[in-house]
Amino acid sequence: MPTAAQLKSFVSFWLLLFWSVAAFAAQATFVSDLRDIPPAAMAISCLLAIIGGAAYTASKLAAPDVQVKSVSAEVVKDLLTSVVAGFCVFCLGSYMEWPSVVQAGLITLAGYGGSRVLEPMLAALISRGSRFLGGDPAPALPSPTVAAPDSAPTDAGDAK
Repeated sequence: MPTAAQLKSFVSFWLLLFWSVAAFAAQATFVSDLRDIPPAAMAISCLLAIIGGAAYTASKLAAPDVQVKSVSAEVVKDLLTSVVAGFCVFCLGSYMEWPSVVQAGLITLAGYGGSRVLEPMLAALISRGSRFLGGDPAPALPSPTVAAPDSAPTDAGDAK
């Protein structure tokens, strides 16, 4: 039986191999208009997201301090969130007209991040929607602490 380190190296090798092939194929299939997305681009985006999700799941399962109740449920959960996160990044990248290699890398990272990528995206979307509809204009993510207006400037360049 292979050790966790050998298994992690084996999985990493295959993930890297599949990612490089998918990134190469993506150069010919990504488009900037959502209506013109060929099925191959969707399949490649899904594959890249699954690769990222599989890498995260493999590293999580190989960690000795992580206890998983059901491996199959954990794999399904991680892969589904990876595909959703990867597709969201694909749509964003297509809209922003990012180069295909950038999209491929970010889709893979989004797949690796899974729900950690989806939560801030959802918070930003809800915040923008709320501001658009005239609701609370609070930012989606916590803003850095701002000094009180009556405090003294900390730098000579701050004084006006």
